[in-house]
Amino acid sequence: MLLSIAIPSHNKTFLLKKALNSILREPEFGKDVDLVISDNSLNDETKKLYLENFINNKNIYWFDSKKYKCLDSNVNRSVELCSSNYVWIFGDDDIIEAGILSSLITYLKKVKPEILVLNSKSFINSQVIEEARMPIKDERIYRENENDTFLKEMGSYLTYIGAIVVKRELWIRSYDFSKIGSYFSHIACIANMKIGRTAHYFPYPAIKMRIGSQTWTSKSFLIWHKFYPQLIWGLDNFSEEAKGSVIMRNPMQSLKVLAASRAYKRFNFAVWREIIIRSKINFFSKFISFFISITPSIVLAIIYMSYIKKYRKNHTLKFSPKLALAKLKLLNKIN
Repeated sequence: MLLSIAIPSHNKTFLLKKALNSILREPEFGKDVDLVISDNSLNDETKKLYLENFINNKNIYWFDSKKYKCLDSNVNRSVELCSSNYVWIFGDDDIIEAGILSSLITYLKKVKPEILVLNSKSFINSQVIEEARMPIKDERIYRENENDTFLKEMGSYLTYIGAIVVKRELWIRSYDFSKIGSYFSHIACIANMKIGRTAHYFPYPAIKMRIGSQTWTSKSFLIWHKFYPQLIWGLDNFSEEAKGSVIMRNPMQSLKVLAASRAYKRFNFAVWREIIIRSKINFFSKFISFFISITPSIVLAIIYMSYIKKYRKNHTLKFSPKLALAKLKLLNKIN
């Protein structure tokens, strides 16, 4: 096969079924495209789904990956299980954009990229929140000497793993197992792959990203404010300017960041007690951040939403106002 859609699946059987059915409706599936499920669910529901609904499809493969307990390790496992030239890492809760597979296959055959970043849409239930997550509307090629440009323009967006199509063998050679546990080891892998190579951007939304179904929300503060900046700032062969354009080195030192994090329900008193109080930030910041941690999240969400509507209306590479507003409403149950 030219392309394998690799799905690292974890405890989302009902949503996975919708994802699979959306892919199976694509006419190109089974011609140049097959599908691999790497299942590290805590139960056997996904295995049961496969046996009852998809085992007779010769182009869908299910693998028991329970021993690969971490998200990062299961993502890498899903790529290793594929046997195709290209791999598209696909979220088990996402939906393929209808009709896009034909255009994608044509692009892969014609351009033969080593790294390809796909644009996407965002949705909640059946409502599309934004028609394009990335505001760049033209195809882009980042040459061998344009590493910083690539990181500046794509670094923030690459947190979404469903945007990635890569040559499988290149991924295998470039994967850094020391980054497992960061929840963003795929970014480190893409950064390693980019050194000395070109990367391409496909501006046509190819996948719909489901909002509000993440399974690692209990660790979201550490993931976004410690693991992610550490990974970005630890990248080799990229300038500090490029890294800083993606995320500040120490976001936990910013009261503005902590207030936004509280609005997104990532930050609370338990996090303050376990992390902030033990950190190296100054006493004043610890004192103010304490009051932020005990302020009702809905209060800060309403303030932040008003701020977005007035001052952050523009869709940029790092920020989508529609997506931010949708998440704040969803998390704080605001109508």
